Amino acid sequence: MENFIFKIDGPIFREGVPIHIAIKALDNFQSIIDKTFLVAGESQRIGAKEREKYYLRASSFEHSSFLTNFEIVLAGTQLALPFLGTLGPQNLWEYTKETFNFLKLICTSHKENPENVKIDIQDNQNTIVHIGNTEHHYHGPVFQIAQKSLPKYQDLAHMLDQGKIETIMAGDKEEPEMVIGLEDRELFDIPTRMQEDPIEVKCEIFTFNKFGNVGKLRIFDGQSIPKGDYNFSILGDQDNLNYIYSMLKPFVTVQCLLEMAISPLGTELISHLHITGIVS
Repeated sequence: MENFIFKIDGPIFREGVPIHIAIKALDNFQSIIDKTFLVAGESQRIGAKEREKYYLRASSFEHSSFLTNFEIVLAGTQLALPFLGTLGPQNLWEYTKETFNFLKLICTSHKENPENVKIDIQDNQNTIVHIGNTEHHYHGPVFQIAQKSLPKYQDLAHMLDQGKIETIMAGDKEEPEMVIGLEDRELFDIPTRMQEDPIEVKCEIFTFNKFGNVGKLRIFDGQSIPKGDYNFSILGDQDNLNYIYSMLKPFVTVQCLLEMAISPLGTELISHLHITGIVS
């Protein structure tokens, strides 16, 4: 099987490896490759049976940095996971590597001049990225993988911190294909904008932190924004007891401002709700 490396480097590792940092980094990295597996297999989730046949396996660890050799295991996939009959570990890594290159190009170019970026998805799932008059070609379902894995790239990059963790890399031991440095800490972040006009929504508040005045709520179907769970914070000098008591009710109506995330992948999503008050 093909062996790769996953390495985190920085001053924090000089005295040893903080376990919580290693676990968090490995979890984010595993999740990134999981997204490739899910898109390649046209699947929605990785259950227990799938995890028995597909996983990352570390064979050794080194210190002074956090370095592990790993391999992508696809055991018995022709019988258990027929959709991966012609897809091997190297293919999964190639898709992951291409997705990283795609996201790095898109995010960098979008920050410089979003109007200069155009993404063209072909019928065969191949993607052409136009940066001005220059074309960049990506093969396979790179765009679909990027949509699923972008949040995990954000989480991984946010682990970078001057004087602590300064480099994260993966791939070939001599020339890692995936390299994220301190300058890339905010590379995958998505800019946001606040809508000016507040809206009213009917929801259930099911989590609230009285110290941070933040929480989570569930929007019901058939309203001006899609149903689902959203993070929220309360604006201004409001009595947070109202929000604590609201968790005892089956639903409340709130007035809020929407914070929209403008993705470089061409979509606009609600990233946060800012509640101006409880209506009823």
